[in-house]
Amino acid sequence: MGLTRSDLQSISGRLIPLIAHDRAGFGGAICTAGITVFFCVWCGQPSRSLWQALCLAGMVGFAAAIGIHPIVGYDDLFHLAPAIAGVIMFIAGLVLCWRPMLCTTKEPKVERRARSPFETKK
Repeated sequence: MGLTRSDLQSISGRLIPLIAHDRAGFGGAICTAGITVFFCVWCGQPSRSLWQALCLAGMVGFAAAIGIHPIVGYDDLFHLAPAIAGVIMFIAGLVLCWRPMLCTTKEPKVERRARSPFETKK
């Protein structure tokens, strides 16, 4: 934006805390989304619907995050580099998951509960 701390404070004394709060909230949201995707992939049953949900969430999230920058006139590639790297890694992950998630014809596994030694046979 090309503004110094004193420029921001001259606009409003509450602007710097607002920006800091916004950045912290955004960082927390990114971290939460990453952890959620990690556990969905790690613990979820590989399926077409899981792949489609991850693909849709990634497209919407990255399109919004990267797409807003040119609209507001902030197109510094150094600033956008982490988001661009993220979208490249996300697409690579989707491509690597394509076959295991979409090309399986196996029936879902039914987990069998281990019997307790104290249970009686019926």
